[in-house]
Amino acid sequence: MSAAVTIDFHDTLFLCDDWFVLEVRDLPLKFLDWQAARNGRSIDLTIRERIVPAYRALRLGIIESGIEIDAVENIVRVCEQLGLESDRAEIGLAVDELMNATLATAHPRPGVLDFVTTIRNAGIPMGIVSNAIHEPFLEWAVEAAGMHGLFDSILTSARAGYYKSRPEIYLQAAQELGVAPQKVIHIGDSPRFDVAGAAAAGMRTVWLDLGHEPPGEVKPDRTVTSFDGLAQILFDELQLGRRDAL
Repeated sequence: MSAAVTIDFHDTLFLCDDWFVLEVRDLPLKFLDWQAARNGRSIDLTIRERIVPAYRALRLGIIESGIEIDAVENIVRVCEQLGLESDRAEIGLAVDELMNATLATAHPRPGVLDFVTTIRNAGIPMGIVSNAIHEPFLEWAVEAAGMHGLFDSILTSARAGYYKSRPEIYLQAAQELGVAPQKVIHIGDSPRFDVAGAAAAGMRTVWLDLGHEPPGEVKPDRTVTSFDGLAQILFDELQLGRRDAL
């Protein structure tokens, strides 16, 4: 049976802090600023003070439940909570523009391009699995970095409907790659969402230790600090078979 590799997006595959801050904290506020500039209106100060905490509370609840919603629905729910009118078509346009504006500061982590090219050239299916609420951004970033065609699947929590605290998103990723979860190696920097989440789906795991947080009781199959030599580690130590050798 074929093997496959999945990889986390933010801080693992790509460095994209501007996008990340927009995703996790500022998106509804930036939407209101975008809307105000477009319509020539100002935003009430009390709304500005309430909108970021309201969004953070929404996102923390989603992380806890593991049930995800996309970027448009996130903004709609925050607007409803604050008593603001919202139009989904307008929000969708704003999300595209706001996300696209962060693309210039997104770039692959050092060593990533060589790694994914090596895995791809070995004939091994490869996918991205990400906690992300707007999947087109990942597609844009991959395209801009010259990685188009290297990934067989790009799966976000928004499309899956599940956060990476749940095994369902990983099970869907394996299905999209056409392999059993037990034949997938997942690579990511978060002990909770990458190592524990993927392991709960039956996958083997590689933890990219960036020094941001301790692993705690989570036990990855392998710990690395960079992508240097990682392809060979997967081939040798974790017995990731090249397709032509299966």
